Amino acid sequence: MNTPLKRVTREQAENVAVGAFSFITSDEERLGRFLAVSGLGPETIRSAASSPGFFAGILDYVVSDEPLLLALAKELDMKPEHIMQAHWTLSPSEFE
Repeated sequence: MNTPLKRVTREQAENVAVGAFSFITSDEERLGRFLAVSGLGPETIRSAASSPGFFAGILDYVVSDEPLLLALAKELDMKPEHIMQAHWTLSPSEFE
């Protein structure tokens, strides 16, 4: 039986997303892939970061790439499940 993910607060989820963004931008290869997939460019990332869905988008990106998710969890010293919980808080499923 699957255990449903527990919700984390919006503030906690946003903190995870900030950590994820910092992790992504700390490496040129990860940043390049993120920019390519997201369609953002160096000139548009600042304005995108101020949009309401930016944090959700960061975590959408991370959870769609298992090796990235696992590397981020290791870097942030947290379980991948916690990142998934943060993702769920910022991007809840329509099927809840």
